Amino acid sequence: MAGLAIVAINGFLTRHAASGYAPRLPAARLNGPAPPLGAGHPVLIEFFATWCPICRLDQGVAQEIAHHEPVVIVATESPAQAVRAFAQAHHWQTPVILDRRGTLAHRYGARVFPIAFIVGPRGRIRFVVAGYTTEAGLMARLWLAKLRL
Repeated sequence: MAGLAIVAINGFLTRHAASGYAPRLPAARLNGPAPPLGAGHPVLIEFFATWCPICRLDQGVAQEIAHHEPVVIVATESPAQAVRAFAQAHHWQTPVILDRRGTLAHRYGARVFPIAFIVGPRGRIRFVVAGYTTEAGLMARLWLAKLRL
């Protein structure tokens, strides 16, 4: 019963999320270039905000995933200085896109934070997960995305 509730809540929170082919990513500003979408491997895109307490908890998960799969963090509506300080304090190694005005979040339909998009090997959005999620949950979705079903 709890699992059904979680699926229903996620469906509600992600109802505005983009589907189909993922919108292009601009060049990352911190920690190197963003991995290309649709280049034969899945990519985790996590929308984050420095003012979001759940985002702060969730970042450890995204950074752990980055040891196994490509990850891009999109820092939305957050001051560049705060993003840089947070990235440095938490030893981020992943590319970070500064989305100061929320333009990219709008294109992706990201209305809640954190929200993760798993883009499959061919560039299509395969999964969208809102709120805190586990490393195992994201890794399972990345693995399923590789199957190209």
